[in-house]
Amino acid sequence: MLVVAIFFSYSVYSSSSATSPAKDFLNNFQEILPADESFKFSVFQIEDRIILSWELKENCFLYEDKFEIKPFPEIDIEIRTEETPILISDEYFGEVEVFFNKVTKTFDLNKITEKVLVKYQGCNERGFCYPLISKYLIVDKGNISINKGT
Repeated sequence: MLVVAIFFSYSVYSSSSATSPAKDFLNNFQEILPADESFKFSVFQIEDRIILSWELKENCFLYEDKFEIKPFPEIDIEIRTEETPILISDEYFGEVEVFFNKVTKTFDLNKITEKVLVKYQGCNERGFCYPLISKYLIVDKGNISINKGT
């Protein structure tokens, strides 16, 4: 169990136009959406083609190099990305390519594939970065469902 305590020290001052650092921090923290709302993930299957899609909230982005798509049993797959990433200067990772608004990745499903691990990571432009997100796609008789990964 992780417990985080944050203490703020400030003087008592009352003014209608004044804001405290603590109040600003808490307001910004309350505006942070859960990862599944910031990066709405969905999966579709058309014949043997799997389409992974992420709809990103405004001011949120996903890192190009943090995507991992791995079928089990392990086989080589060709993953195609429809959108072109944008190069940004990131305060945590330096010069990186990211996707805003939407990301679509596709690959062909192999008959022996039982599940697919999908990992991704992103941030919002306010400087809040989400931890690495993992999901498993379960393949059962040609139907695909999403299970949250560990």
